[in-house]
Amino acid sequence: MRLVIIGGDAAGMSAASQARRLDRDAEIIVLEATSDVSYGACGLPYKIPEGRSMDDLQIITAERFREERGLDLRLEHEVTAIQPADKKVTGRAPNGPFEVTYDKLIIATGARVRMPPIPGLKEHWYKGVYPLKTLEDGRQLKAALDRDKPASALVIGAGYIGLEATENMHERGMQVTVVEAMPELLPFLPEPLRDRVAAEAEDKGIPLHLGTMVQEVGRGEDGKMLVKTSGGEFIADLVLASTGVQPNSELAAEAGLELAAAGSIKVDEQLRTSDPDIFAAGDCADAVHGVSGRSVWYPLALRANRAGKLAGANAMGQANVAPPVMGTAVFKFLDMEIARAGLSEQEAAEAGLEVGTANILGSTRAHYYPGGSKINVWLMGEKGTGRLLGGAMVGPEGAAHKIDTVVA
Repeated sequence: MRLVIIGGDAAGMSAASQARRLDRDAEIIVLEATSDVSYGACGLPYKIPEGRSMDDLQIITAERFREERGLDLRLEHEVTAIQPADKKVTGRAPNGPFEVTYDKLIIATGARVRMPPIPGLKEHWYKGVYPLKTLEDGRQLKAALDRDKPASALVIGAGYIGLEATENMHERGMQVTVVEAMPELLPFLPEPLRDRVAAEAEDKGIPLHLGTMVQEVGRGEDGKMLVKTSGGEFIADLVLASTGVQPNSELAAEAGLELAAAGSIKVDEQLRTSDPDIFAAGDCADAVHGVSGRSVWYPLALRANRAGKLAGANAMGQANVAPPVMGTAVFKFLDMEIARAGLSEQEAAEAGLEVGTANILGSTRAHYYPGGSKINVWLMGEKGTGRLLGGAMVGPEGAAHKIDTVVA
């Protein structure tokens, strides 16, 4: 039995490790395009402050995977084609082209930063403009921060990573400005909760420019980054491009495999693709939403690790069923915790559901217990049945754990 896995991060290494637990004799080959495996990408923004190292995010080294788990882990091996009819993959490595045949294949190619067609953006990539998706991205950004000691930064995009990076550059003492193309901040939140997050930014002196499209990125005569937008020009020492991510599904599409939500790879409940000998897991694959029943794409770590483990088991002959996802996400911005689960109002409308909502401002602790604060709690239910469809919370404490009740 030869199992080949494309991709060596969360889903890929979880799959490889689980397959090894179930079969000590199987030949398990992992092909990773970069020189890094198994790292906690969610922690990248929190290594921005001085005195912290990006390499601390590495969980298990390639050497340990090889020695302790008996995996044939090949770094800097980029797969460029999957040939299902011949059950083989081909690609390129430092020592030349390679070809590997398989009995079962798992695609765990993850996602990558979306690079909008903004003039000047590509030319300044890693040269004044920095993404923050991979461990190498983190190293490049950290090196620039430590070397150049920038006093200011412009963040393009106000998603999870953009806001977390904003917080941590603010902690370094930098003046951070955020520009977001969407007219609303965190559109999955209802208006009162969005307003509270925006007020937190204002309170900390961080300008948020919503509905602002970036039109061009370049350098001014003084060497600083010059960013032209629909709302005017911005000058900063450094630009962070938090422009969203997209699934790395091109290999699958070129191999004739079916795609699903947001261009991710379509998988069944056992994480099989449209080819019965090929599985897909992690940020490259879709999932089923437990509330709407629709195909969704949620590139989040917990799903990647769990799906990878399940795909590894099923590739070795088991028939485990992947549970649906509930759309749960939690992150922190400055002194606020932001949490959501289930559907947003827009997603409920797209699913044809008639809803009612409630929004309260409650306390995180009993009134007599010191140290409490106020938390916004929003819930959405289906009219007629009372079925809970979604929820969100924003507050200085409690949101990250209280959302678990909504999920349950």
